[in-house]
Amino acid sequence: LTASEQSYPLVLPASEKQLGQAKESLRIEDFAQAVIASAEYTAPYLNRLIPMDSITVEDANEMALCLQRLKKDGEIMKYCAALEVEEPSTFTEALDMAIDIDDYELISDSEREYGRQALRRMGANDEVLEAIEGCTDFDRLGSEMMEKDGVRQTGFGLVRRLSKPFPPEQEPDQQMGGLSC
Repeated sequence: LTASEQSYPLVLPASEKQLGQAKESLRIEDFAQAVIASAEYTAPYLNRLIPMDSITVEDANEMALCLQRLKKDGEIMKYCAALEVEEPSTFTEALDMAIDIDDYELISDSEREYGRQALRRMGANDEVLEAIEGCTDFDRLGSEMMEKDGVRQTGFGLVRRLSKPFPPEQEPDQQMGGLSC
């Protein structure tokens, strides 16, 4: 944080006491009087996934608390996958995603397993799955269900949004180059 040629390194999440010490050190009444000069995450890939515009100290502290919880719950990769697909344009949107992380699911790379899970979500139990095992193409079913559910491949794994499927990926325009006859 910087204010009036003063600077103060603030490690987040911070307690109310630590936030008060930062204000005292910067000689400010409110964090709106300070500028966040830079922010660094312990997971470096978050630096490229989370927008750095219009961050408030309060929102940054909330994000740090969310990231701490996500790391503890083993959901940081799910968050990164969701960020990669959603591409939030503001810090606030990225924070909202961290708060609503239960709206996302990392899924298995196996189309076969995804097909079986899709049938379970529709009410099929293990007995039904065993009965249709030999006459069902679970790989094809899984592939089609992944497409229907808007599953996206990311650098962090396959992810889907539970509230509503991600929109279909935009295919780059395939233009034919060269000479025409």
